[in-house]
Amino acid sequence: MIYNTLIPLEYEMCVEAAKEEIKNVVSVYLTTDCWTSKKNESFMAVTGHFIDKNFKMKSILLDCDILDASHIALNLATRLKETVQEWDLENKIILTVSDNASNIKSAISTELGWKFFGCFAHTLNLTVQDALILVLPIIDKVKTIVSHFKRSTIANSKLMQFQKQSGIDIPKKLIQDVSTRWNSTFYMLQRFKKYDLQ
Repeated sequence: MIYNTLIPLEYEMCVEAAKEEIKNVVSVYLTTDCWTSKKNESFMAVTGHFIDKNFKMKSILLDCDILDASHIALNLATRLKETVQEWDLENKIILTVSDNASNIKSAISTELGWKFFGCFAHTLNLTVQDALILVLPIIDKVKTIVSHFKRSTIANSKLMQFQKQSGIDIPKKLIQDVSTRWNSTFYMLQRFKKYDLQ
């Protein structure tokens, strides 16, 4: 009952309210991102950002759904265009922000002819990753050690015991970094150094 009737009804009401709110705005900028879930399903999200009649910044999730086509520029452009048409925003897009991957840049700039702006956080991540090359041997050694503790329950248990014996009230696990997030490398090194596990 709830799954088949109430949730779809509530969803439709929310979409209609959002469409009503966005229909009279002069311009909208979009943000978009693609990612793959742990189940190996690709998703694409599109969010519209605008200033409402009360001069308040608003953001509305326009689409977030499985992207079952390959991530070539034409397919990404098609999805973006369909989303914009569904929300009747074709002539209101002033720019689109996304990561700096060539496929999405091409989809936005070449296929759709929209103004593209690279995500600052993604650009910063690429810059920091380039700088980290100087200390890559150290990072790789720390990653190897952290991976060992992540894979071995016995080693992890001994690490927790070591922390308790060292007077640490709340033991903390080591942090594994993620290549697309430079700050995760920082947190991994910071935690590693904190426990002086060399």
